[in-house]
Amino acid sequence: MNQHRGLRLLQASLKMRRQLNRLSRSGYLTQGEYLVLRHIWHADQVGESRAKQGSIKAAELSKRLDRPRPAITRILNDLERRGLITRSIDPTDRRSIDIALTEAGEAALKQANETVLQVADQIVLSLGVSDTEKLIQLLDRLTEIYREILGEAGGNSGE
Repeated sequence: MNQHRGLRLLQASLKMRRQLNRLSRSGYLTQGEYLVLRHIWHADQVGESRAKQGSIKAAELSKRLDRPRPAITRILNDLERRGLITRSIDPTDRRSIDIALTEAGEAALKQANETVLQVADQIVLSLGVSDTEKLIQLLDRLTEIYREILGEAGGNSGE
């Protein structure tokens, strides 16, 4: 049966997303938690936080991850409950909260990074170098197409 190519593309994308979600759920961190921890760690490593080195604000996380504040707050609540982050009031602006990784948070992020790299290496091994390079180029092009479409629709085309 000859299906519409656009429909086949969407179906393949959805299948891939489901598999990626299953992989992220199989670990200790959800995909959202992993991304939040990475951004906190990155802010710490490059000293990006304006108020306090080694921390970041929830508003900045929301902006960088392009996620609504309530979604970021839910993730932060869970990470704090599990002892992976700390939140403290910014002494220079008491309305603002500084978020930092704990040692346990750094360890969880390190483990998640190792898992992600192992999966990526497995994919490269299965696809081979040539097909991996082609896939990277196609995914980069698809990202650009999404940006163009979102820009035409009035969405946020930048990151």
